[in-house]
Amino acid sequence: MSSNQEQIVISGIGVITCFGVGIDALWDAMMEGRTGIHRIERFDPSGFTSQVAGELAEDAFNVRKVVPKSHRKATKVMCRDTELAVGAAAKAIADAGLTTAGTSDETPTLPPNRVGCHIGAGLISAELNELSAALVTSQTDNGTFDLAHWGSEGMQNLTPLWLLKYLPNMLACHVTIVHDCQGPSNTVTCWESSSSLSLAESMRVIQRGAADACLTGGVESRLNVLATWRQECAGRIIDASPDDDPASLVRPFASDAAGTVLGEGGGILVLESLEHAQRR
Repeated sequence: MSSNQEQIVISGIGVITCFGVGIDALWDAMMEGRTGIHRIERFDPSGFTSQVAGELAEDAFNVRKVVPKSHRKATKVMCRDTELAVGAAAKAIADAGLTTAGTSDETPTLPPNRVGCHIGAGLISAELNELSAALVTSQTDNGTFDLAHWGSEGMQNLTPLWLLKYLPNMLACHVTIVHDCQGPSNTVTCWESSSSLSLAESMRVIQRGAADACLTGGVESRLNVLATWRQECAGRIIDASPDDDPASLVRPFASDAAGTVLGEGGGILVLESLEHAQRR
């Protein structure tokens, strides 16, 4: 049984940001003073007051390349947030030098029931094309939306696995399935504090002896038409065009800060007790 005072250490780091996949891409950008903010490419942002974001290039990351062949079919029901979580977890596990069911056919470094997972998630927005394809079926003859029809029949036209793609716990769910983590698992959805709370929960799980290691952190992508609209309605994002200097837009600690810029990314860590990490 572990002690509540046992020291917990970070033995693996997995990061995905607008600069690329891995801690090196982020570190290099920080050392060079580069910004990752540019005009949004994933959708046409011209109708929004803010047209820029911290966006990871489409060709910089492909989730199918970081999961075993047996799991590639499951990537079809992964939203962007889940894809990034799976990618960051893979980097963290590699950085920690662990072998899991998702990295090799060899015997795992740790028994699966001794590996936990706690990941903070945001409010995941549905992809517009998937939602609108169902919404259009509840149009009246004059083109207006019929809420009653939507409630009784329209929503039945959503794809069968639609809900399983956008539940916040799908991030931890897919990570644990890929790597066969059978220890304590949980999802925290408390906005910007989600990652810190997940980290604290993983620490407590290890300290009470329920796991030897935990994957922990937080991942989110707000680069989605509905997510961007939600933030614009809340007045949280800055009024910015592609002609503005990206490096001057985000000033979170300035008294005259005009708002924030949306982005995507996250970080997953491998936590272990100091004694366990040294022994391993």
